[in-house]
Amino acid sequence: MKQFLSCIVLAVCWATLCASSGGEEKSFPRPYDSETDLSAKRLEPAEAAAAIEVPEGFGVSVFAAEPDVCNPISVAWDTRGRLWVAENYTYSERPKKFDLDLRDRVLIFTDRDGDGRFDERRVFLDDARRLTSVEVGLGGVWLMCPPQLLFVPDGDGDDRPDGPAQAVLEGFEVPPENYHNFANGLHWGPDGWLYGRCGASAAGEVRRADAPDAFSVPLRGGIWRYHPVQKQFEVVCHGTTNPWGHDWNEHGEAFFINTVNGHLWHVIPGAHLRRPHTINANRFVYEPLEMHADHWHFDTGKGWTDSRTASGTHDRLGGGHAHVGMTIYLGRQWPDAYRGRLLTLNQHGRRMNVERLEREGSGYVARHEPDILRAGDPWFRGVEVTYGPDGSVYLVDWSDTGECHENTGVHRNSGRIYRVTYGQPASQKVDLPGAALADLVQLHRQPNEWLARAARRELLNRHVKGNDVRPAEQLLAALGDSDDAVVRLRATWTLYALGAASRRQLAAMLADPDEHVRTWGVRLLTDLMPLDTATGMSRNEDAAVDGELLDSLVKLARDDHSSLVRLALASTLARLPRAARPRLAEVLVAHGEDAQDHNLLTVIWHGLIPLADREPGALIPLAVDSRLPQIRVWTARRCAELASSQPEHLAALLQRATEKSQDVRQDIVRGAVVGLAGQRKAPQPASWPAFLATFSQPPDDSQDALRTLGVVFGDGRALDDVRRLALDERAELDHRRAALETLIEAQPADLRQVCEKLLKVRFLNKTALAGLTHFDDPAVGRELARSYRNFHPSERAAVIETLVSRPSFAAELLDQLAAGTIARTDLSAAQARQIRTFDDPRLTARLAEAWGELRDSPQDKQQLIDRLKAELTVERLARGDKGRGRASFNRSCASCHRLFGSGGEIGPDLTGGNRKNLDYLLSNIVDPSAVVSKDFLMSVILLSDGRVVNGIVVGETDAAVTVQTAQAKQVVAKNEIDQRSPSKQSLMPDGLLQPLSSAEIADLFAYLTGDAQVDTNASAALVP
Repeated sequence: MKQFLSCIVLAVCWATLCASSGGEEKSFPRPYDSETDLSAKRLEPAEAAAAIEVPEGFGVSVFAAEPDVCNPISVAWDTRGRLWVAENYTYSERPKKFDLDLRDRVLIFTDRDGDGRFDERRVFLDDARRLTSVEVGLGGVWLMCPPQLLFVPDGDGDDRPDGPAQAVLEGFEVPPENYHNFANGLHWGPDGWLYGRCGASAAGEVRRADAPDAFSVPLRGGIWRYHPVQKQFEVVCHGTTNPWGHDWNEHGEAFFINTVNGHLWHVIPGAHLRRPHTINANRFVYEPLEMHADHWHFDTGKGWTDSRTASGTHDRLGGGHAHVGMTIYLGRQWPDAYRGRLLTLNQHGRRMNVERLEREGSGYVARHEPDILRAGDPWFRGVEVTYGPDGSVYLVDWSDTGECHENTGVHRNSGRIYRVTYGQPASQKVDLPGAALADLVQLHRQPNEWLARAARRELLNRHVKGNDVRPAEQLLAALGDSDDAVVRLRATWTLYALGAASRRQLAAMLADPDEHVRTWGVRLLTDLMPLDTATGMSRNEDAAVDGELLDSLVKLARDDHSSLVRLALASTLARLPRAARPRLAEVLVAHGEDAQDHNLLTVIWHGLIPLADREPGALIPLAVDSRLPQIRVWTARRCAELASSQPEHLAALLQRATEKSQDVRQDIVRGAVVGLAGQRKAPQPASWPAFLATFSQPPDDSQDALRTLGVVFGDGRALDDVRRLALDERAELDHRRAALETLIEAQPADLRQVCEKLLKVRFLNKTALAGLTHFDDPAVGRELARSYRNFHPSERAAVIETLVSRPSFAAELLDQLAAGTIARTDLSAAQARQIRTFDDPRLTARLAEAWGELRDSPQDKQQLIDRLKAELTVERLARGDKGRGRASFNRSCASCHRLFGSGGEIGPDLTGGNRKNLDYLLSNIVDPSAVVSKDFLMSVILLSDGRVVNGIVVGETDAAVTVQTAQAKQVVAKNEIDQRSPSKQSLMPDGLLQPLSSAEIADLFAYLTGDAQVDTNASAALVP
C-alpha cells in the first residue's frame, strides 16, 4: 500500500553523528536492537556477490560494502570517474516518519587502479536531512532534501564544501499524512538541465528559494527539470505514483520507472500520466496517458505474493510489481545485445528486469526480455543501477529485510554496491578535468555514452568557472556535419547547454534527415521561448506569438512523415502562447493516421487544456473538422459541461456538426452525454432540433444517449419516450435501465410511482432503488428495509447504502437489524459511521443496541489493539478457519480491496501487503485514519434533499462532483449540495471488527495472513 521508500520502514537508533564534512567519520551508526525475529540471515558481501545469478560470461564483485557504506539511496558519477553516494539515515518508522535528530551524508568512492573495488573513501558532508539524491557538477554538489533542492558549492574541487548548502528550490513538500513518494532522482539531462522526479502523494508548490511564495508551480508527481544557469523550473510531465529511476537513450528520449501502477513510461513533455485511485489536479485531463510497456511483471489477475518464491507465475513474468532504479545501457563492456536495453531492479523478485525499447507509433513500446540477474541474498534491496566509465554496471543495494509492502526488520548497519562485468574488463582511468578541449570534443564520438556525457559535463563545468571554451564550440559545430545522427545530437546538446547554439543552427535541425534530430530541433527551438522573467517558473500563456517560429512548426506538422516529430510538436502546444495553439493543433488533428496512436491524442488535448478552460469556442472548428475522433469527443464534453453557464458553445458545436457525417455527430453525442452528467436541466440549444433530425434512424449505440440529451434539454416527447421504455417489459433490459437512469436524473413528477413499479423487477430494482432515495418518506424506507431479502444477495449492499443515506430510512434499517431480519454483519463499519454523521442521539443509541458501538478514542483503539494482539497468537491463527475468514473478508473488505486476485479496486490491493506483521494489520484495521494519504481522505456531503454522502471526491466539473463511496461512485450535482466538509478520516472506516465475534476475528486474520487463496466456507458464506 506504500511505495518504495514507503516500503522500507526503519526504526533506528544512532548514538552520535557521523563524520565532519570532508573528513573521516567520528563514529558509525549502531544497528537498532530490534526484537523482530528475522527469518532470513544476511549473507556477507562476498558471499552475497557470489550468490547473484548472472548469465555465462558475466561476473559480480563487491565495489563497496558495510561498514564503508550504509543505507545507500542514490549515486552519481563525477568527471573523474568517482562514485558519489548518498546515505539516508533520517527516514524512520511509521509513527516518527523522519528522525531529524539524525543526519544523512554524502560519500566519495575512488577506484584508482580500476579493479572494481574502491581504493579511497571520503566523507563530503554529513549534515543533510531527508537526503534522497545526489548529483555533481557546475561548481558543486546538488542534493535533493525535500522540501528543498540544495546546492553545496565546491568551486575549487577539493571535495570540501566552500560554504553552507544553498537552497535553490523550495516546495517539494512531504505531507504528514503520507510521508512517502517524495522528490528524488537528480540527473543531468542531455540538454544541460537538471532533471528530477517526484511521487504524486507528495504534492508540492515549487518555487525558487529567492522568489516570493506567490510565484510557484504545482507539482503533482512526475518528472521536472531545473536550469542551473538560467534559474528556470518546469514540470516536464505529470502523474504516476512514484517514479524512482530515469535515463535517456542514445537519441535523448527519456524514460522512467514507476514503482507501481504501471512500471515503464516514456517521458513526453506536457503529458499527464495515469495515476490510479486519485483525482487529477487538472480536471480537464479527461483521460491520462497509459504506460508504455506491453506487459506487466506480475499476474494482474492474482496477487504478487508468490513472486518472492523460486517459482510461480510472477516469477515467469518478471518477479513483481515494484521497480526501483533504472539505466539504459549504452556502455561497451557488456555484449552488444544489451546495448540500448533498459535495465531496472525488481524489488519483489530481487532481480534485474530487461526491457527492449522499440519505436512504435509516435513513441516507444517496451517489451520484456529475459531477466539478466537474480540476487540470492534475502537482504538484497536494489535501489539504483548505473553503468560506469569502464562500461561495467553497478548495483546499489539498500540491504535490509524491509521492502515494498513487507517489513520484517529494522536496520541501519548495512549497504552494498556491486559491480557486474562481462569477461575481463579493461581498466578505465578517467580524469576529464585534465583533458584538452579537443579531446573532450572527440569524446562526443565515443561509443561509450558515459564518456560522451561526462565530456559534455566537463565542458559545462569549465564554462561555469569562466574558462574559455570557445575553441571547443567551434569543433563541436563542425560535428554537426557528421554522418552519425547520434554524434550530431551530442554536439548540438553540448552547444545548446553552453548557450552557443544559434537559432539558425537549431532551425536547420528541422530539415535533418533523421527524425530524432528533427524532434530535438522542435524541443530546443521552443526552449528559446522565455519563461516568466519575474519568476523563471512558468510559460506565459499570454505572451506575444513568435510568427516565424510558429510558421516553422506548422509547416513541419503538415509535412513531416514522422509521428515522433508530431509528438514533439504536440508537446510544444503546452509551451506556446495560448493564441498560437489552435493554428498548430489544427494541422496536427488533420493526421487521421494518428487516430489510434497511444500518445498523440491525449498529448494534443493536454496542450489544448488552457483553451478548454478559458476559450472553449476556439476548439470547436478544429474539433469538428478533426480526423481524430477523440479530440471531438473531449471538446463536446467540455462544451456540454458549460451548457448551463455558457450555452452558446454547445449550440455552436451542434450547429457546426449538423452538416457533418454521422460518425462526427455520434462523437459529439458521446462527449455531450458525459459532459452533462450531473446536470438535471440545461437550456435547449437552438441548434438541437436540427441536429437531432439528422438521426432519422439512430444507431443502437446512440439511441440511449440521444434520449438522455433530449430529457436534459426539456423535450417533453423525449421524456415520454424514456418513461415508456423504462416500463416496457418487452424491451431489452440494458435499454430499460438506461431509460430509468435518465428518468431518475430528470426527476419527473411520477418518478416515485415508476420506481415503485420496477422495484420488484430483477436487475432493474437496483436502479429503481437509486430513484427512491430522492423521497424523504419513512414509508419508502420501510418498504425498502422490509423487502431487503427480495433483492439478489449481490445487490443487498446497495440497499443498505440507500438506507443509511437518510435519517428516516436509517431508523427503518435499525428496526430490521433489531428484529434480526437483516444480519448485523451486513451493515459495514463505513455505513454505521454514516448513521452517526446524522448526529441524531436516538439513532446513535439504537445503532449501539442493534449493531454495536464505534469506539473512537485513541485509548479505546489502543486497548482493542492490545487485546487482539494478545488473543491472536500464532497458535490461534493456525487453528483459524480461513474459509470462514474469507467470507468475513468478502462482507467487510472486498468491496474496496483485492486479496489473491479477488475483490474491489477502490483501495490498495492487499495481496502484497505487510500481512504477516500482526502489529501492521491491527494498526491499519483498528485505526485506519492514523496515517492516511490525502488521496483517501473523505468528504462529508450534505444534499439539499436531506441525504448524506460520505466518500472521496474523485472527479469534478463545473456542474457536478463524482464521489467514491465505500460501495460505488455517485455523480452529485453541485446545485444540490448544501454543505461539503472535509474529513480527516480515511474512506476505510473504524469499527470493521465491531460486528464480528472473537472466533470470526481470528478466522479473518488467519485468512489475511495466509499464503494463498482458499475456498469460502460454505456455511459461512450463506446469507442469514
